[in-house]
Amino acid sequence: MIDQKWHKKTREEFVDELKKLKLNVYSSHSDYSKLELFRREVRRQNCLSDADIVVFDSENKKIQQIIEVETDINPKRIIGVVLATHFCDYCRIKKKDYPLENISLRIILKKAKEKSKKALKLDVIKKPLENIIETTKGCLSKFELKEHK
Repeated sequence: MIDQKWHKKTREEFVDELKKLKLNVYSSHSDYSKLELFRREVRRQNCLSDADIVVFDSENKKIQQIIEVETDINPKRIIGVVLATHFCDYCRIKKKDYPLENISLRIILKKAKEKSKKALKLDVIKKPLENIIETTKGCLSKFELKEHK
């Protein structure tokens, strides 16, 4: 079940933290409608995902990082987020399309109960996902799973 309050609070905390570092940050749920991620060309049927937060380098006109906030530690959902993001080529921000290359993906997870079976499964999927990113052409250079209170 999605914990909307936790999702919103966590997303806002990370946006504020990143802005304090003087980074250009876009959030799909507050500043803009959606930060859509596309495969091959920007067309509605090629939209594979959307991002919660995008960190943008305005000097070089490049996206540096994509951040997803997930309320449920669900391995199937995490695999979907990582692979859908990895296979995308473009992100649309404020009706402008930016190529996705050498991107860091950070997935913020709601802290699991101590001996949660789903939390233990994250260890099982992490290495295979890293291998896919290393060996398959895509936009991600790395991804990180981070638990948050």
